[in-house]
Amino acid sequence: MARTGYRWAARVAGAVAGAVLVAGGTAGVSFAADTTGTGVRAETAWLPTVEINNKFAVVATTHPDTVGCNGYKVTGSGTSLGKPLSNGGTWSQVETACKATIPGKWDIKGTGTITEPNGDKLTISYSLTAPVTSDTMVYPTGTFTITGSTGNYAFARGSGQMSATVNMLDHDHVSSRLVGDIEYLG
Repeated sequence: MARTGYRWAARVAGAVAGAVLVAGGTAGVSFAADTTGTGVRAETAWLPTVEINNKFAVVATTHPDTVGCNGYKVTGSGTSLGKPLSNGGTWSQVETACKATIPGKWDIKGTGTITEPNGDKLTISYSLTAPVTSDTMVYPTGTFTITGSTGNYAFARGSGQMSATVNMLDHDHVSSRLVGDIEYLG
């Protein structure tokens, strides 16, 4: 009888260990681009080290290359909140938004700089796309890369997903979201 109880205990322990291995082995990270404009979100237990929300106003001027770009030069400024920022900061950006480089899509390439109140800066480059439609709301999605920085971010590198919400009729209330990872190499 004791031998049968031991066998069952061993089988139950084996089954539990197998379940833990299967559950633990399937953990990973995937990003979902949200076409409703609410942003990019991680769909697993992954905890990003960059989660920054930017709210800003933009000024768009016609890009001088009406054939190769057929779009706009866009500058923007506003505020940034989230991690790893210690006290938030200001957001500034310069980008081109072209309709001629990818048929049927906005091709958006730019740089953004977040400046904290103490002067530390985090600089990114980004590449986004969005369908060209007659709708006034546009939801670009794509990637960002940390390209250079100063102060506490002097040796920071990283990357992640970026999404934005743009109302083509309201240039005073644009938002973007950065979700990804940052590491310090210095």
